[in-house]
Amino acid sequence: MDRLAHFFSLALLVIFSADVLALESIVVASSFPKEVLVAYKKAFDERNPQYRLEFVNFPGTNIIPFLTDRTPGSRPDVFWSSSPDSFRALLRHGLLQTIGSQGNPSIPSKIGSLNIDDPDGFYKGQALSGYGIMWNTRYLSARTISPPGTWSDLVKPELFGHVVMSSPSRSGTTHLIVESILQGAGWENGWSLIIQIAGNCATITDRSFDVPNSITSGRFGVGLVVDFLALSGKYSGFPVDFTYAWPSAITPASIGLVTGARNSEGGLKFITFALSKEGQSLLLRSEISRLPVLPEIYASTDRPADYPDLFDVIKKHPSTYNPDISEARHLVVNAIFNQVVTFRHRELVDVTKAIQSAERLLIKRPHAEAGVLIDKARALIYRPPVSEKDELTTSPQLQTRAHIAAIAAREAEWARQTSKNYVSAKKLVEQALAMMQ
Repeated sequence: MDRLAHFFSLALLVIFSADVLALESIVVASSFPKEVLVAYKKAFDERNPQYRLEFVNFPGTNIIPFLTDRTPGSRPDVFWSSSPDSFRALLRHGLLQTIGSQGNPSIPSKIGSLNIDDPDGFYKGQALSGYGIMWNTRYLSARTISPPGTWSDLVKPELFGHVVMSSPSRSGTTHLIVESILQGAGWENGWSLIIQIAGNCATITDRSFDVPNSITSGRFGVGLVVDFLALSGKYSGFPVDFTYAWPSAITPASIGLVTGARNSEGGLKFITFALSKEGQSLLLRSEISRLPVLPEIYASTDRPADYPDLFDVIKKHPSTYNPDISEARHLVVNAIFNQVVTFRHRELVDVTKAIQSAERLLIKRPHAEAGVLIDKARALIYRPPVSEKDELTTSPQLQTRAHIAAIAAREAEWARQTSKNYVSAKKLVEQALAMMQ
């Protein structure tokens, strides 16, 4: 068992200690920030004194082994997460109980082409999440940098060293952002954009929460985030702002009842509360700032004047995101990012800086041959190590052991080729610079 799994095993043991294991205890596994969990626990406990609501803070990227390592009857009762891939994986492993029509009939099951609930009734949409760019207004103003409005803006030389993002293998949020760009821009163009953004990043964080925290504190200026992490900072009075970027995705943050739960009745009680008018209203609190799925909440006088409207967001940002494609190549996308970016970020940053310096000089001292060398350098590093038509990205195996082993076998090859490309690209840029001296 790795250190992370061991840590959360200990956390679960604490929660299931003799003092907490009251007959009516309810355990919810969620990766949401403490501000969300505290608000919901306080409100639920006040209205349901017969229950004891407890949370296990656990990332959706590791929820499957977390649950399968535990016998039925010893698992959390509810899973609550923004990751659509995690819920589809839970379904595939038979780890969700159907909750059917239970919930709030005033919440639409579908808005436009977007499914709010699972069509088969295994989980419900509890809030909506959109993805885009967050920035620190004071940070950018002090450096006379214009706020970005698109993903492409994040590759501009003036943002070099000012951007921050997390790794998709450690963050379901970042995986969804990466995958939505790949699906919207295409495999080759999408990877080129993603790698260029990463080349402008000061660091690749271990957790998605580190991105908004770093921007709010003014450590970095710009980051790739889910909307509520940025909006909660904005409406809490911090000097930050946010824009939805395209291509992107609007996805439900869902809630479901775990198979093997020790208190299914209590779990359903919490799910019902989270979908109720009171539970939906909590989403408007400044420290939470999520998009409710209950339409009537948008008429609330408690909503800030510029608070995003659910229907407006969906209309302006139609999504091309396909969760089936995302789930099928989930491990491949994460492995590519790790080998090209996470494990070689310093090399990527060094080459990116060299290319940007050479391109600035090329503007001042035009040189056709030097321009060709710079283009070759860009082509070497801003590309994926595998084609979209490769069997690893098209296989229907969906994370079977054979599929995992096949990816692992190719990672060493990707690592060698990527390092080789970075060295070759750096030499090409150096040759181009020498020509322009």
